[in-house]
Amino acid sequence: IVTKYSGSLLLQKKYKDVEPNLKIKEVDGLELVKLFSKEMAKMLYRKVEAVERLVEAAEDADVYHEYNSSLQFEYYNAVLINEKDEKGNYVSLGNEFILEPNEHFNNLPVNTTSSNIQLPTNVYNKDPDILNGIYMSEALDAVFVENFERDPTLTWQYFGSSTGFFRLYPGDSTFNVSFAQHFKQLVDELQAKGVGKVNKALTESFKILRKFRDAGQGGLCNQAIMLLTDGAMEDYEYVFEKFNWPDRKISTLADVQENVMEYLHVLSRPMVINHDHDIIWTEAYMDSALFASQAQSLLLMTTVAMPVFSKKNETRSHGILLGVIGSDVPLRELLKLAPRYKLGIHGYAFLITNNGYILSHPDLRPLYKEGKKLKPKPNYNSVDLSEVEWEDVNETKRILFLTNDYFFTHISGTPFSLGIVLSRGHGEYVLLGDTSAEEGLHDLLQPDLTLANEWIYCVTDIDPAHRKLSQLEAVIRFITAEEPDLECNEELVQQVLFDAVVTAPMEAYWTTLALTMSNETEDGVQMAFMGTRAGLMRNTLYVGTEKLSNKNFLTSYDKESIFTMDHFPLWYRRAAEHPPGSFIYSLSFEEEAGTYNELLCLETDFSGNKNISSPCFTQPINQSVVGPLIFHEWSSQLICADCFIGKRVPPLFNKQLSANSRISQYL
Repeated sequence: IVTKYSGSLLLQKKYKDVEPNLKIKEVDGLELVKLFSKEMAKMLYRKVEAVERLVEAAEDADVYHEYNSSLQFEYYNAVLINEKDEKGNYVSLGNEFILEPNEHFNNLPVNTTSSNIQLPTNVYNKDPDILNGIYMSEALDAVFVENFERDPTLTWQYFGSSTGFFRLYPGDSTFNVSFAQHFKQLVDELQAKGVGKVNKALTESFKILRKFRDAGQGGLCNQAIMLLTDGAMEDYEYVFEKFNWPDRKISTLADVQENVMEYLHVLSRPMVINHDHDIIWTEAYMDSALFASQAQSLLLMTTVAMPVFSKKNETRSHGILLGVIGSDVPLRELLKLAPRYKLGIHGYAFLITNNGYILSHPDLRPLYKEGKKLKPKPNYNSVDLSEVEWEDVNETKRILFLTNDYFFTHISGTPFSLGIVLSRGHGEYVLLGDTSAEEGLHDLLQPDLTLANEWIYCVTDIDPAHRKLSQLEAVIRFITAEEPDLECNEELVQQVLFDAVVTAPMEAYWTTLALTMSNETEDGVQMAFMGTRAGLMRNTLYVGTEKLSNKNFLTSYDKESIFTMDHFPLWYRRAAEHPPGSFIYSLSFEEEAGTYNELLCLETDFSGNKNISSPCFTQPINQSVVGPLIFHEWSSQLICADCFIGKRVPPLFNKQLSANSRISQYL
């Protein structure tokens, strides 16, 4: 049944016919990781350059700005924009601010021609210091726009002022809270309990500082004590009198909030005097806007930031910190530079910090489910590489074993390193085929064909005119020269054209079979599908969509079943590791119902190179089974199935397994 409805024999014959045109290229892992690292370094350096331009613009604007205590002017307040009073007039600081959804910014409504201002609720929005800072920093708008035009892969750019306001580009009405939510997430689960011994903590802190100062140890720079508390229940004046007298600046905790900015200027003074604009790369943190739209391993981001100082001659020696300039870098943008098709079926790339913590890894799962809500795990951004990479012990039984080779290198100009993993076999070689653009284009236009939309065949997220295009549409326009400005990966496009030609006969075969099918025969066959290493997929339905037991299969709602930036489909990875002609069965389990609702059968194809997971079909199963079991060794071929939950084997398997098949325990 499987061979008939999959059409695997036809596909094998087609590959045999084109074998003289095939080339096999060996992959050099070290050369590959260096190439990826070089491209990532270029990309990250462009972010640094953008921040440097903003820092220079902010410092120059401050030099020419004269403080005006009576300054009055209107600006765009993010909380008030587009808000009207009962008479239909825009409220103060809430003038019309045009917002349009932008796919590049997670489909949030933004204004890419201007920034706007976010203020804490406890800061008066027309305070003279605030108004002067906002007025001075309006010079950044032109640089924000210029940066985005130079590098359309840039995301959020911002200036955090030491006076308490935040200028964000592009302007939005909801305020980009990813970075702020990161800190909220860190303390969200904390609970106040008992009474903190702040007296003892302050006393010990002063003793440590004095010890290091007297011994000439440490940085020999400004020293400070940071205290995090939910409230102060005592009077600590006597501690300050003992350790911070007679030149004390703070006598009570109430003085801290009032004088904190003065102390920031003191702490930053050495950097200002020495003109030190240190480039800071943050640890990874969560982009909460992507919780539901991206794989967990692609949720994290980092920020590049630099301080902004006053360069006025009269205040230069005072060390005035004007604020901080920053820009977000989603890690998924970095991983686009390590394309899936070059890493092989089981290969992957990962990023780590100089502390050994993971920035991105396909096995990193920073979220957990609490009811129906996704929440960040504690310490999700301080996971060591050894926690997701481990060697199997002899006692472990798995569906398949892989031997991997690891290659790594530093990403120049950053505290990050890149590693790639290539599995022995598939990861060691690349299959290259050749065909004409005309022939390939004809077969690309067949209705049963799709491409991996998360892969970058063509760059569609830079030019606004291209952002609505699917990857398949972009490839077709590139081949037909309808869009001469499209930048495409010609090597990958060539492989897509070749795969389209080789697999084209499958459409006619499946269509003929579907037309001759009878409801009385082979009842239960629902779908045939196939995939290639270039991310091309074909599929056909043998039943109406209303009869499908799993309507999400091969759609974006079921990420495990399609090609993504993060991985090859699960069915593809499983089938590829078994000998040609093997049948691999997988049961889909419905958690809520506690039953399996379909059987997924996969047949491996293309002997030797294992480039194709051939078409197969799904069949519904309404059996409840218990106990972790796996089938294997069917007629000397390795048979693989998902874990069963039950004590008995579904009747369907009893009918199809041969007499010499055996069931082994799966742990």
